Amino acid sequence: MNTHVTATHLQTLLDSPLPDPALILQSGAPTIVDSGELGDEHQSLVIVTRNELREQLPKDRDCSQSDLEFHAASLESTVSGLGG
Repeated sequence: MNTHVTATHLQTLLDSPLPDPALILQSGAPTIVDSGELGDEHQSLVIVTRNELREQLPKDRDCSQSDLEFHAASLESTVSGLGG
């Protein structure tokens, strides 16, 4: 089971055509879904939403691969801490 959060996951989240995408842990793997379709039972499995991620990224410039890798590592640490 690959619970590893990567910069690619975050870039896919940012580029998602979904109206309100979220990166969640589903069946042990990071998956992007429309957060509007999540039931209450899945709320604790949300790793980050696109809006939350945008708030954490630099506002004065385009985000770089390094920015995404930094945030992926931070989120990975959080997921690991939850036992994911």
